[in-house]
Order: sequence, then structure tokens, then C-alpha cells
Amino acid sequence: MPGFKWPALLFTGFLLGLLAVGRAQDNPQIRTRVDLVVIPTSVLDSSGKLIGGLKRDDFTVLEDGRLQTISNFSADAQPLSAAIVVDDGMDGLSLRRLAPLFVSVAAGFTESDEMAAFRFDHFVMNLADFTNDPKVIEKSFEIVKSIAEKQPSQRPVSKSGLFIPGPMPGPFGGRNPNTTTTPPIPGPEPVLTSRVLHDAIYTAAKALELRPPDRRKIIFVISDGQAAGSEHSQKETMELLLRNNIEVFAVSTELGVFEKMGGKLSDYANVTGGDVYSGGSTKAMERGFANITDQARNQYVLGYVSNNEVRGSAPVFRNLEVRTRNPNWRVTHRKGYTQYP
Repeated sequence: MPGFKWPALLFTGFLLGLLAVGRAQDNPQIRTRVDLVVIPTSVLDSSGKLIGGLKRDDFTVLEDGRLQTISNFSADAQPLSAAIVVDDGMDGLSLRRLAPLFVSVAAGFTESDEMAAFRFDHFVMNLADFTNDPKVIEKSFEIVKSIAEKQPSQRPVSKSGLFIPGPMPGPFGGRNPNTTTTPPIPGPEPVLTSRVLHDAIYTAAKALELRPPDRRKIIFVISDGQAAGSEHSQKETMELLLRNNIEVFAVSTELGVFEKMGGKLSDYANVTGGDVYSGGSTKAMERGFANITDQARNQYVLGYVSNNEVRGSAPVFRNLEVRTRNPNWRVTHRKGYTQYP
């Protein structure tokens, strides 16, 4: 009878289900995620000249002090995705040295590269989206040239050690055009002491985060390294940079003992594998611009699968060290990454 067959069919299905579970338990399938750790690396001699012609065996990679096996190696030049970030809150002398050199900044990139432009003082503004046309980038910095013409040669210093900008010239009178604010009360412009370096680098990193993964991603900063008033901390910004393998290169108009030992620009460069060049003169700036594009494009790329394991459910930050056969060479590379369970 039809009503009698249903329980039998259900029971049969139940038995088949138990058999399937038993087979799965006898032959469990374990799935693991294998992540390749990639380290773009520059090798320079004592004079700062790039060293080429090195092979895989010339390098040693340590992760948390543990030797790793380099499984991937490349010395091929790669196309760049570059976010060019200009600090227009610098003193007038530095800005006027920079103003005629925007042609040189963009000229260092090739047709296979792409660039975006940003400026910042007490807020960050995107001047140009990613393009491979250097003329677009050069034109986008016209506003910085107009600021340079009116900027005081010497900026008074605040109690926090920051240069205090006065009214910022430009079409928006120093206010963010994307922010709705109440009309200002007539009278002198307020003195602004913020220089949002961390926010500027964070904004550039978020833009680079969306670029194709097969491109080398760099942030090219021109600044005196002053920083205050950012919404994003330096630690938060560095984590974003390391997570997306973005390197920070900088031309510092105040590159001296302080910047080399503990300046903000050097901190970013040292952690991400970039570098800092002097911008104390027009010629120094030009050399720095050329060196940055050359160094960023012509890096060795080392890849390995970590032999460290995450124990537990929380991610672990891994410290990286790259050595070469010559201990006198200077090696720059990102200093770590976060390994997830």
C-alpha cells in the first residue's frame, strides 16, 4: 500500500546518511590556506647606489628569527601605482623650491605606471585620480604653486613644535570644500596648528588598496615631516600600509639628524621598506625624485610560505628580516606582516 512505503524509504535514506557520515569520518578532508608572503627588497651600497644582478641564493629571510625557504624570486622591474602626496603647509621657501619641479615628479614615471595626486595641510584633498598621463598630475598641482607664492618664508612655531599656518591661499580660503560649515564670523582667520600627515598617508593608502594586485604600490610624500591633529594614528596607518604591502618613500625638506633618527617620515619608510631622501635644495629634490622611482621600480621580490603557525584564534604579527651575503650593503624591506589563523 502507498501509505506503507514512505516509512521504509525514509529509514533507508537514514541508513544511507549514516554510512556517508561514517565514510567521511574514516577519510576526513582537511582544508588549509597557504599564503605566500611577498617582500619587495632594495639593496644599496654605501653611497646609496642600487645593487643589481643578485640571485635568490644571495638572500636570507628570517621570520621571528626563524629561517624561511625562499620559494619565489624575481628581479624584474614592475609597473607602479603611486600616490603622490604634497604637504602644502610647509614654509614658503620649501614650497617655492618645489613648485617648478612638479614636471620632474611626474616625468619619472612611465606609460605603464599610474599616479594619483593629493595635498594636505589641516585637511586632505584628492587633486587627481589614478592616471598614466603626467600632464594631468602636473596640472593638478597648480593650486600648490599658488599657495607657494603667498606662503611666508618662515612659519612661526607653536608650543607643540609645529609651524603655525596662517590663512591658506587658494580657491577655498583654507577650508575643506567638501565639508558644510556655518559661515565664518567676520574678522581675522583663525590660526590652524594641525598638519594631518597621518591622515594624508592613510587616505593615499586606502586609494592604493583598490588598485590591481599585480602592481607595486608606493606612496611618494614631499613634506617636512611635521604632524599633528590627524584622526588616524601613526600605528593605525602603518597597519594599513603593511596589510596592503604599500611602501612609503619621501623627500624631506627637513632631513637631518632628527628625521634620520626618529622623524615621522623615516618611521614610515623604515617600517614599510621605502626610503627618505633629502629635499634641502632644488637639486637635492630632483635627485630624490629620480632615486625614488628608480628604487621603487627596480626591487628584488622575495616570496615564501611561512613555516610558523598561528596557535589560537587571534592573528599574530610576524617580524621580518632580510639579509644579503654582504653585511655592508643596506637592505630596505617591510619589517613585518600579520599572519592569520
